[in-house]
Amino acid sequence: MNRQIQIEELTQNTFFWKYYFCWSRGYDEKEEINIDEVLEVVDTNEEEAYDWERIFFNQDDIEENPRYVAGKINNDLNFAVEFAEYEINFFLNDIYIGNLGGHFEAWFFTLEELLAFEKYPNLFLLFLPMTGIIEDQKTILKPFIIKHLNTIPKFEKHSEYLADCILNGLIIESPFQQTEGIGLTNNQNHSVRNISDYPRYKEEVIELNKILTTLK
Repeated sequence: MNRQIQIEELTQNTFFWKYYFCWSRGYDEKEEINIDEVLEVVDTNEEEAYDWERIFFNQDDIEENPRYVAGKINNDLNFAVEFAEYEINFFLNDIYIGNLGGHFEAWFFTLEELLAFEKYPNLFLLFLPMTGIIEDQKTILKPFIIKHLNTIPKFEKHSEYLADCILNGLIIESPFQQTEGIGLTNNQNHSVRNISDYPRYKEEVIELNKILTTLK
């Protein structure tokens, strides 16, 4: 099986997006349930979903040869999302920017950076769980999330509820800030852009900050 997943394969793929958002940090605050339980409102056949996942991600060989989706965003920027056995890893220009999983490192993108990918529907949704926002930005981002969820079969019936739960997992306590000589950083735990706690990421954050400022 070809290890690379073409990004077009994700378009309107209900099984994929239900699987994918189960890895996000979202939750229903009122009912006190995590995103995997929230996503049960998207009605899919469990046996079919299991068979799809096993084939799509080549589960028999995922430890040694994980599948990934990758592509070129512009002349200066490419991306890759790797589906490992216990985590999903994210890269820009082959630089690690975080993961979704048990020892997650998320909240890399700012709201403005995420919205720069809005013209690429699959990229927008892929990068959504890696975005950090403050409470006041929820109302800005929510209609964009609903719009993209509405393109996924069976998601459109619950898009507002799902958007609210996904947004809950994007809230960070420490907003992004401009740091002289570096660019955008934050002090949020579990973020690669927190170079105070993770100084090993400093040079790569500087490099990516320069490129990301050119996104329109």
